[in-house]
Amino acid sequence: MSFLPDHVKFLFRHALIGFAIGVGAVGLLIAGDVGRLRSLIAASSQRWLILSLLGFLFGLTFGSVQMGFAIMLMPYNEEEGEE
Repeated sequence: MSFLPDHVKFLFRHALIGFAIGVGAVGLLIAGDVGRLRSLIAASSQRWLILSLLGFLFGLTFGSVQMGFAIMLMPYNEEEGEE
């Protein structure tokens, strides 16, 4: 990925980190059977569709949040003499 500018690599890296956290959160929700989610998914005939949508949407949300955090926490360098 050396052809990408540094800021795009920065955003892509943080999007992947957030996506992994989101998928992990789905795994924890299902493993803990929070709100009987695991039981509901197990009783469904479309388990893979439910799991893939849940994982993708959680990953998308957490990836966006992680990108926002990364941008907001970047150091700010104010140039001298400018206001």
